[in-house]
Amino acid sequence: MKRFKELLSIPWAAYAFATCSAVILYMLLSHLPLFFGWISSILKLLSPVIIGVIVAYLMNPVSDFFEFRLFKKMKKPGAAHLWAVIMTCVCLVLVLVILLLALIPSLAKSVSKLISDWDDYTQKAQALIAKASAFASAKNINVDLSKVSAAVDNAMGELVEWLKNNSKTILSTLGSVGSSVSNFAVGILFGVCFLVAEKSMVSVLGKVRAMLLKKERMQRNNALWKRFHNVFIRYVGCTLLDALIIGVGVLVFTLVMRMPYAGLIAAMCALTNIIPTFGPMIGCACGVFFLILDKPLNALWFFIFICVWQSIDGMIIKPRLFSGSLGIPAVWTLVLIILGGKIAGMLGIILAIPLAAIFVIFYHEVLSPRIDRRIAKVNGEDTNPAEEKLPD
Repeated sequence: MKRFKELLSIPWAAYAFATCSAVILYMLLSHLPLFFGWISSILKLLSPVIIGVIVAYLMNPVSDFFEFRLFKKMKKPGAAHLWAVIMTCVCLVLVLVILLLALIPSLAKSVSKLISDWDDYTQKAQALIAKASAFASAKNINVDLSKVSAAVDNAMGELVEWLKNNSKTILSTLGSVGSSVSNFAVGILFGVCFLVAEKSMVSVLGKVRAMLLKKERMQRNNALWKRFHNVFIRYVGCTLLDALIIGVGVLVFTLVMRMPYAGLIAAMCALTNIIPTFGPMIGCACGVFFLILDKPLNALWFFIFICVWQSIDGMIIKPRLFSGSLGIPAVWTLVLIILGGKIAGMLGIILAIPLAAIFVIFYHEVLSPRIDRRIAKVNGEDTNPAEEKLPD
């Protein structure tokens, strides 16, 4: 860096660097779609590796628990880590099996009931439209509901026709879903491999950082990255636990009230609860939609319950799980969610809040001190680097 600054102090070198930077920026902006296409292709090619890194990162706390709590007395080098990885994989498989055994039969039953009762739902909708039409006629309200009635009457036929006309699109979508599932499965295998090789990878990375950074700077970086790690892991863990609590509560309520589609509605409420702000509303709307087809009174009771349950979750459960705010102003939450969705889809929506919290920490501990020192330097104020060292 010092040599680069000395080079830029030469006039011709500074002009050449500025010219090259301008040309590169112009080429980048003029070929932006092509540039993003390259990035998308590279990310698609590396997606199993990226998934593997994420899986290994999320599984690492569980592996550390087994290694440093249960197997810490093992004397053979590497044995504790290997057994910790094996137990982590066993726990992951058990959780997936339990979830599948608990959800798949209920989901299959719910979907089967929805398909078999579709004609009954159509007749109920037609009867409801007929009552609304009769009420409008009695009150001299000119409302033409014939088109709505015809649409409801032909709903299944139109659905079958749409499936025929869009069969290629559906097959293509199923193919992309299958490819995503395959990438995810390969990514999990990569994650297990990364977890097994964690010690050697961390050792090599530590040597590279020690070669590039001074000891004090590396210690400050380690402390900062540790804070980032704690914020992210805590957010992800608490979000998944909160989603599980919401799903179990919805499942218990629907089973006690003997409502149909209990497993399907509980799964949707749990999954959508992972999405900040909008998720609970989406889950509630899906549950009301399925229940109102069967019995409107069930939909009303479910709506009342979900409002109360989400209020309890927001006022009692989440504050205890997250132990206060992540440092994100409430007014920015909606903006961050929208931007995250535009940039990275559903993954961006889920990760927008923890990444923003990490950026807040980075700003307060790294950027803000640098800005203050720069302002002091511009204003000619004395600053003592020995008294105030900036984190890097």
